[in-house]
Amino acid sequence: MQWTKNIFVLTPLIFSGYVTEPVAYRCAVPALACFCLWSSAVYCLNDVLDAAADRQHPRKRLRPVASGRISATVALVLMVVFVLTGLALGAAVLPHSFLLVGVLYLANSLLYCVLLKYRVIVDVLSIAIGFDLRLVAGCAAIGVTPTSWILICGFSLAMLLGFGKRRLEMDGLTDPMAYRSSLQSYSPEKLNVLLGITASTCLLSYMLYTVAPDTVRLHQTSRLIYTVPFVAYGIFRYIFKVQEGRHDGPVEVLGKDPIFAINGLLWLLTVVVILYIAKPIFPEEL
Repeated sequence: MQWTKNIFVLTPLIFSGYVTEPVAYRCAVPALACFCLWSSAVYCLNDVLDAAADRQHPRKRLRPVASGRISATVALVLMVVFVLTGLALGAAVLPHSFLLVGVLYLANSLLYCVLLKYRVIVDVLSIAIGFDLRLVAGCAAIGVTPTSWILICGFSLAMLLGFGKRRLEMDGLTDPMAYRSSLQSYSPEKLNVLLGITASTCLLSYMLYTVAPDTVRLHQTSRLIYTVPFVAYGIFRYIFKVQEGRHDGPVEVLGKDPIFAINGLLWLLTVVVILYIAKPIFPEEL
């Protein structure tokens, strides 16, 4: 389930216009594989470092290291194997710029695991940076330059997911501070405010992206504005589900709700139709 976060690596493929170019997949698919390997390495390290705390969590105590199914030594060996395999694959088939972004992603993830996740606000900023690095890596893999819009939209969405994760952690534990020290500075009320701010930023940035002159000129259509209702519904439903407090994290919230899947597929279908099938009706759209 956690690998679904790496879908961000494929996002530039859709909005660059390269979906119909088979050669682009020769780079995009290996890039996705590299990030699946690297994120697996990060999860191995994180599970080792969090084993003691996870044993106090009602559901995370079932994780491999916390439950004792895998030893810390085995997890660390797997971490090294995943990192080196990803670097080898990237060096073999992808540009050097992709590898550079990958190293930055690993460095940010390492800092998060050992230090930043214990610092209020900075913990979520680090998560958001990790998502943006996935976007930049996806652009580097297929040879396109990331626009400021894709970075802003990706960053604000990741902030929303990150604060949602902290809100779920607050609700899922009787003593959140015993599980993670940074939760001492959070509260459900504070996190609700942060969720509201980041949700507004995320929705507004996407709306502005769809009507921005650069976007209209790049895609030769102003019709992306018609995808906004799907994004708005997804954001608002996510906040509702987070405040219900029934899941461990954003991946579980999004992955276990079929309505999210339907809404996401409708958004993707609409984007594909607008960018690749529908033709402009009015000359002034060009």
